Amino acid sequence: MVAMSVEEGWELVLTVPDFLKDSLSTMSRANGGPGLPLDTARTIREVAENAQARLVIAAPYLHPSFVVALAPALSALLESGGVATVITRALGWSAPCRSDANVEAVAVLREAAGSLGARLKVCSWDESGLGVHFKVVLADEQLAYIGSANLTPGGTGGHAEAGVLLRGTRVRSLSHWLQVVADELTRRSVA
Repeated sequence: MVAMSVEEGWELVLTVPDFLKDSLSTMSRANGGPGLPLDTARTIREVAENAQARLVIAAPYLHPSFVVALAPALSALLESGGVATVITRALGWSAPCRSDANVEAVAVLREAAGSLGARLKVCSWDESGLGVHFKVVLADEQLAYIGSANLTPGGTGGHAEAGVLLRGTRVRSLSHWLQVVADELTRRSVA
């Protein structure tokens, strides 16, 4: 599966908790694959570090102890003239079940942005229901992680999660969709 994914422009990305690591190694050896899939936390950091002009961080659940690993990439991007968008949920005071973890995680990213905070757009679904549930980290229109992992310690290390790393022009459609979502969330928060 790993070999096939490389040929088709995507790579398998997994969060493998400790209790499954031996099973993954056994499966990989039994299938004669070229190696193990990519690690979720490392892949997400690498996507963020590759952003040259635009970074999108989108997940319903964020945690400050994970997003702190993305802060240097965000800061470097903004300092070089790039822009970043964060799409999440439950940041507003009026949001049902306001998320303290999301609020703290966004504060970490805002601190990393420093005086360049105007280049960091934060969008939040603050209505009832989940609203946004995708988990994506996207660099420019060329590289993206898409998967089941929230940007939390559990999603990137403690739970069994699966995703893909996409490269190339296929990422463009996803980038456009995330921009539409960000614009709509901004519109809804102003209305």
